[in-house]
Amino acid sequence: MNVRYHAAVTGLLVPRSDVKFWPANPRSGDLETLKESIKANGFYAPVVAQRSTSYVIAGNHRLAALDELGVDQVPVLFVDVDDDEAMRLALADNRTSDLAFYDDAALFALLDHLVAVDGLEGTGYDRAAYELLLQGMEANEIVGGVRQGLTPDDRIDAYNALDIRSIILPYEAAVYEAMAAGLARLRDKLGLETNAEVVRALVTEALGELPIPEPEEEEFAEEPA
Repeated sequence: MNVRYHAAVTGLLVPRSDVKFWPANPRSGDLETLKESIKANGFYAPVVAQRSTSYVIAGNHRLAALDELGVDQVPVLFVDVDDDEAMRLALADNRTSDLAFYDDAALFALLDHLVAVDGLEGTGYDRAAYELLLQGMEANEIVGGVRQGLTPDDRIDAYNALDIRSIILPYEAAVYEAMAAGLARLRDKLGLETNAEVVRALVTEALGELPIPEPEEEEFAEEPA
């Protein structure tokens, strides 16, 4: 495949054979998502490698994605560091990413904009992920700030202080995607803001068409004298 390199990195292109994977890399990545991003957006960030060994410090999975796309050149930024420094840099590159977190509202606003413009291709997100984030936003709005960003104890305390209960509806992946898309269509059709409102409207309508039996009175056996 002919990968599109952004102008900022074309001056760093070297033969693919000039750089090697870090053999001790402890991390695994999602190559399919990386390839989708490269196809949609081009390649814009150079791989960082140790000059003395040619081992990759940052970008092992981006390099693997490029390999699967069949490239013969890679943009590489070589740095002069010893083996221990290279290890520290590689571990820090992974760990700082692990420790990052999202502002869900800001993330959803970005994704919502792209959904309205031309879709989510190349972002690493799909419609199912978008709907899942939307559900989290709805729940956060309803329960008044009980978010994943809080500690578990904080979440439990905040949740217990509210008169709110959740219903979890598990689906297999294929069914979930269909349900998420269906709920999105119903929100638009019914003019509702949240999935919770859609479900409530559907249940209310369905029950209105069905006879609702009166609750049976419980019978209690008389206690022996």
